[in-house]
Amino acid sequence: MLKGRKFVIILLLGIASTLLLISVTIPITFNTKVVVPYTLDKTMEQLRLPVQLGKWFLPFAGYDTQLVKKSFYPKPTISSTDHELTVESATPANAILKLTENGNSKRFKISVLPDPSNSRSCIVKLPVSNTIWQRMIDPDPLDEIAIRSIKNLGEFTTDTKRFYGYTIRREMVKDSSYLYTTSTVKPDQKMEGTKILFDSLISFVRNNHITWNGKRIFYSQLTGEEELQIFASIAINSPVSLYPAEGITKKMMPVGKNLLVADYKGAYKNVTAVFRALEQYKRDYSLVSMAIPFEDFKTPGYGFAPDDIVEIKVCYPVY
Repeated sequence: MLKGRKFVIILLLGIASTLLLISVTIPITFNTKVVVPYTLDKTMEQLRLPVQLGKWFLPFAGYDTQLVKKSFYPKPTISSTDHELTVESATPANAILKLTENGNSKRFKISVLPDPSNSRSCIVKLPVSNTIWQRMIDPDPLDEIAIRSIKNLGEFTTDTKRFYGYTIRREMVKDSSYLYTTSTVKPDQKMEGTKILFDSLISFVRNNHITWNGKRIFYSQLTGEEELQIFASIAINSPVSLYPAEGITKKMMPVGKNLLVADYKGAYKNVTAVFRALEQYKRDYSLVSMAIPFEDFKTPGYGFAPDDIVEIKVCYPVY
């Protein structure tokens, strides 16, 4: 009986010793994978452009942008006091990034492949070769930074607030009938011109006993160096008869179609940044414009001064 116990103990010790030897001597490849909701070209931009790398690769993503230096020569590089990340090479299928922390460096080869389940997405994979002991008990600090960074890339690219600067969502067109008018003014006359357009629309509905729900939408665009075309519109809920001489037309919005939407609160002069973000989102996701984008005023009134603090729902009709 005692001999049998000794045999079992010796066997277990032998197995444990073998497993320990394997864990500290035989390297295994550990893969970290994330799905990025962009095409191959857009995904590779995140891996080769310093300005994009600084937004998700750690620890740079957590720093004030003024504390991170970016350069393109001799190789694309971002750096801070204790860290440096260099793009050693970048092809349509992979990128090799060299990470340095306090003088210690390591290269990481990151592969990028189209997602077989979604042609508009890519799978980004970071393989790290370590023994089980190194990975589980005594991990390399540089490996840990790279792995956490790849996971952060997945989170960054699926968070519109982080990626575009605004939370962008998709809604459906609800109001269908609008009264619409437009004029051309000098850029510094935008506020006064906007008031005139909305005043004319509101006066028209009151004089003609037309019901409207208070919704005011607006858009402007430069048509020349000293010319700004402005568009004002209000949603109506009743039939209307129009005459060309009045300068007011009726527009129909396709109910149930898609809108890209971002909420903005801040100085009115900065709302153009939201339009740029929506335009970039539209391009990145290969969406097609259905109509001009517009501002849906949530702040009471219209004809805002550049420094007025406003709340606006910025919308972009798309297919």
